[in-house]
Amino acid sequence: MTSRKTLCVAGASGLVGSNIVKAALERGYHVNGTMRDAGDDDKRRYLMALPGAGERLTLFSADAGDSTSFDAALEGADAVFIACLPPIYRAQDGTPASGLDRQRGYDEIVRPVEEGCLNVLRATDCQGVGNVILCSSTSSTNPPEPVAVKTEANAVSDPERQIAAGKFTAAEKIVMERAAREFCEGHGQRLCILLPTMMLGPVVLPRHLENGSHSLLVRLSRGEQGWHQSVPAGSMSVSHVADVAALFLAAYEDPRAQGRYFAVYDSWSWRDLYAEFARHVPASGLPAPLDGEPEAPTRFDFTRRDSLGVAMRDIPTTIAETCEWLKGHPFGGAVGQG
Repeated sequence: MTSRKTLCVAGASGLVGSNIVKAALERGYHVNGTMRDAGDDDKRRYLMALPGAGERLTLFSADAGDSTSFDAALEGADAVFIACLPPIYRAQDGTPASGLDRQRGYDEIVRPVEEGCLNVLRATDCQGVGNVILCSSTSSTNPPEPVAVKTEANAVSDPERQIAAGKFTAAEKIVMERAAREFCEGHGQRLCILLPTMMLGPVVLPRHLENGSHSLLVRLSRGEQGWHQSVPAGSMSVSHVADVAALFLAAYEDPRAQGRYFAVYDSWSWRDLYAEFARHVPASGLPAPLDGEPEAPTRFDFTRRDSLGVAMRDIPTTIAETCEWLKGHPFGGAVGQG
């Protein structure tokens, strides 16, 4: 499609945000992207190299700690995609979130994400932006009592239980979602919440290879040990990051879309994931086999996700595409180097 509408992507240099920018440009939109520092050439040059960026991408400096800093990027926008709030794993002094008491955990881990989201929403309200598409994660989909099949309605974390257990990083996303829902309902904004987990596939900026999901495949591709010394018994949900970006745009483009949507293809056991990785990477970096049988992977009802009409790549395709891309030495350097 070709459209002259303007979309604002808050967090344009992040993994999800940069892929939303890329997908939106491909679909003919004008994009206002925000970064903490729009003059940071280590990030800016890769975004401005995207097809269509020279004509239709404008980058702005904005910080989620300051609501007014988003005003310029939101002026004239038809929607905002909020992808500028990554998980916080450590306090300001470096203490792991799990080592904090309740007060510090809330103040330094949970509250900054909640307030950051509300700051962006306050700016959208001031600028009259009526469509909000928020990036959360499946860390907000762990109900107190396990469910056989997760739906967006029954898989809702209890933030008070998580906070009481010291799981502040897990709690921050459901607290953010609830604050966003209350704000948008009170200000007449349409809110869609996307819930991804492990995202693979080619990335826009080399820094995305340095941590997060991609760092695992980077290490394995080098023949180095990844995250695990032995295969875990649990499971992981996986999606292609370009498909996640497509879900964000589909949620925006469907005026009926509202509420939460899983943004994963499916969940596999780590045993099966490593078996698939082994088809593409040297054996030297693979973990020791699982001792025993794996736990059953999470089961999802994808009715709502599929209502958005995005054909998602399966896990073998996603892994193969990522590994082949890494073998091509992206960004002109060794694997994982910018």
